Amino acid sequence: MRTTGWIACVAVVVALPAGCSDSGGGEESPGANGGKRTGPSPGAEATPPGTQLEVPALYDTGRGWESTEEGTQLVLPRSGAVAVHGERQGEGGPGEHGFTVLDAATGEKRWSSVPVSPLGNTDLPVIRMTVDGKEYLAAWSSGTTDADAVNRGKEVVALDIFPVDASGEGVRPVHVEVPGEGKVRGGGAGLLVSDGGDTVVAVDPATGDTTEYGVGDQEPPADCPECESSWEVQGLTDNGLLMGTSVDIDYDGFWVPGGWTAADLRPKGADPEASPIAQVIADDLLVVDWGRERTSDAVVWSAVDSASGETLATVRCKGDSTPIDDHLSADGRYLAHGGRVFDLEEGTGVCYERTDSTNPVEFQTVTDEGVAFGYAITSEGFSSAGTPVQLDMRTGKIEEFDDVNTEFPFGDTAGFGLFWDEASNTMVAYPHAS
Repeated sequence: MRTTGWIACVAVVVALPAGCSDSGGGEESPGANGGKRTGPSPGAEATPPGTQLEVPALYDTGRGWESTEEGTQLVLPRSGAVAVHGERQGEGGPGEHGFTVLDAATGEKRWSSVPVSPLGNTDLPVIRMTVDGKEYLAAWSSGTTDADAVNRGKEVVALDIFPVDASGEGVRPVHVEVPGEGKVRGGGAGLLVSDGGDTVVAVDPATGDTTEYGVGDQEPPADCPECESSWEVQGLTDNGLLMGTSVDIDYDGFWVPGGWTAADLRPKGADPEASPIAQVIADDLLVVDWGRERTSDAVVWSAVDSASGETLATVRCKGDSTPIDDHLSADGRYLAHGGRVFDLEEGTGVCYERTDSTNPVEFQTVTDEGVAFGYAITSEGFSSAGTPVQLDMRTGKIEEFDDVNTEFPFGDTAGFGLFWDEASNTMVAYPHAS
């Protein structure tokens, strides 16, 4: 392993239905409260926004703010903010992209970025990530630099990384260039650049420092010395890479070299012959599908701290799993994951899957108070349409809304729900009702 820096510039449920619950580690959640808030408290401003939507009773539509800032909204829950990522076409060249970050409690602008452009006529994908409790926005592209009529230039992967706790106008990014071709993904405890070859480069979003890992240099788990013939990098933890295997060998698992293995944290009752699947959520948080129990039809799910291998919460779910989409509450305590909601502080969870007698629920948002919003899917096969429902994790009660047109927030932070009005292309924020 070698470390090199390439930094160009730094700137700044009552009775639970078909689901069932279980206990896990019960330790404090990996979430953080390091974000800042500006402006008045949710109860201080009494001006109703012009956009009025049908929303859950948790929110007070008589107060709030709205914005018609053009672009794509990216909620930043731990920072109490929302970013708008906008694009404008350049003259004769690639389009320019930029970020504007608004305070979720006031709608006031916290900062805006300098424009950044992709290398060549390519897209500029954006990644939101949380590392060590701090949020970042990263845009990346790949292409050739320093090319002219004589020189062919060099292939690089370029990243522009913005800390969400920046301020002011014209915020400049941490600019990182990694030699070679490849793609960038959020690996959990950092950004990962990989071309699918023998090396992977981890990028620290706080500094831009890079660490190159040789995939073949990683230590295999003790119970699978032949894993090096078919292993792959699945993510990044504070203690190194998260490794796993592809399906062409007789070993299904994942591990942190020199740390823990999947066998070390397999829940009681989970079938050791099943093939567990780990999904990186954020920072050092994983969700693991352990497959069916040995003595029942229930599927075992766990939330795991990937750095330590500690199990934070476990739930056993009967029925067919819903499509998986994950949403963390702003304080990191609650995790909505498809038809499951974990309480990472209590080490418990609930699930609402498709069974012979129940319809599945897909949860889309969860608040710091443990209120999760989602849709009960009544048709065969997955559909984005369904009946809106609300689950209160504090009581275990799940309720259906009378109005099927009830709008759910795409984010909830700083005591405000963030909503999108398709008719007027307006983002509107309502505070939690007193």
